Amino acid sequence: MLSGHKSRTIDAPMATVLAVLADVGNYPDWHPFFERVEPTRRDAEGRVIGADCRHNASVTTLRTSLEFVHAERSVTARRVSGDLRDLEGVFEVSEQGDATIVTHRLRVDPGVKLGLLLRGPVEERVRGRVIDGALDGLAASVAERA
Repeated sequence: MLSGHKSRTIDAPMATVLAVLADVGNYPDWHPFFERVEPTRRDAEGRVIGADCRHNASVTTLRTSLEFVHAERSVTARRVSGDLRDLEGVFEVSEQGDATIVTHRLRVDPGVKLGLLLRGPVEERVRGRVIDGALDGLAASVAERA
């Protein structure tokens, strides 16, 4: 099981951060785990709520079908099918003055075969690259919009 969470303060209004998080189709531009996102379903507001995705897991390329849940202060991705046994990634936001605190939570069950590759230092590198890389990429993407 690969899991972890981390928070970061981004110097931007919460609405701007949420706009980047809601733009799931552009995740490959800033989120290191997403190589490709092909939307399969959208909600009434045009946001992606289903997608077929390709992921860079350092040791291999993975394919998943994910559902996305857009809430008032969060965006959640959950595995529907694919190479991983289970996946849930959540970005939660809260306001702090003119800035936004973003917490990224990740829980991945890679399954037995991939789990054998994701042990020890490899697991730590992948976890850090996904969680830290996502927060760094999000901050850079938000800065570009400001």
